[in-house]
Amino acid sequence: MSSTVPADLPRMFRPEPKLAAVPVQPTAKTRETLPAGRTWSFLDRTTGKMQEVTCLQGCTVDHRQDRETPIHPEDVWCATDSSDVYLPISEGPNGVEQFRVLGAFIRQEPFSRHMYERVPHAQVEIVDDHFMESLDPDGLATVILTLEAQLAKFREVHAQLVELREQGRVQL
Repeated sequence: MSSTVPADLPRMFRPEPKLAAVPVQPTAKTRETLPAGRTWSFLDRTTGKMQEVTCLQGCTVDHRQDRETPIHPEDVWCATDSSDVYLPISEGPNGVEQFRVLGAFIRQEPFSRHMYERVPHAQVEIVDDHFMESLDPDGLATVILTLEAQLAKFREVHAQLVELREQGRVQL
């Protein structure tokens, strides 16, 4: 039996070429073509060997401690900055506290055991340390569309509130 695939075989029966989307740390050869990112090394606590990492472009994580002490590869991650927004949220009888809400940033975990975390993905912080994690572009788009729809409802409630307040002033 021949190991070559006939050129006229329908696409669904042809073997797929190597997947370009399978994330790996770049080699020295491919690193030359990547956008500027920091490259650094750490001592792999599990193997005792040095591992090289190229940060996600725009990474703002301070990796000093990662470089200075042996760590597990799965503890290495990169992230971009998030624009923090705080809103006062009632905590029942404890009063009101400022909570961070609706933050978003890009994260990459180059040695994660989950392949989808090895590529850049979005993290959305709904409220103070409660996240929607590992969102791909479609997942993030769904979150955006959902929040846009909810924002439209907020605007309707706002208009209704303004109208009710105006009616209340006339009656006073």
